[in-house]
Amino acid sequence: MARQVPTRFHEKLDRVALAVRIARGEERRHFEFGGEVEPGVRLVRSEVGGTPVVLSHWSYPADIAELCGDAAVPATAALLAVDRDQALELIAAGHTVDLGQFTRSEAYPGVYYALLDYSSKQQIHAVLHRLVPALSRDAAAA
Repeated sequence: MARQVPTRFHEKLDRVALAVRIARGEERRHFEFGGEVEPGVRLVRSEVGGTPVVLSHWSYPADIAELCGDAAVPATAALLAVDRDQALELIAAGHTVDLGQFTRSEAYPGVYYALLDYSSKQQIHAVLHRLVPALSRDAAAA
């Protein structure tokens, strides 16, 4: 598979960031694994204490390699990403956010990610709990 031109990927990342911002302003759900907002990218929506949490779920190997800054990323099913600004907003709202459980993208420093071996709702739920421990278990499992 040919590697994407970084400029095009940066544009895709910007469009995903815009979709995340829009989703944070929409009606909140306890847990939703939505449809694609860009090819290979879906949004995972949740909330904690009335504060929206929206992560992007990346499934194309070329995108994962680009975000990780390494074309030799081990085989993985997906990547779940959150931007630093959203994490800081959650912290400002009084919620614990453990970015130490994630890796900071070398290529895109404002992005934190977790690699997923399996891209199931259960694994995404577990990753959300690692990021925001106060997330309601019952609500996120819905």
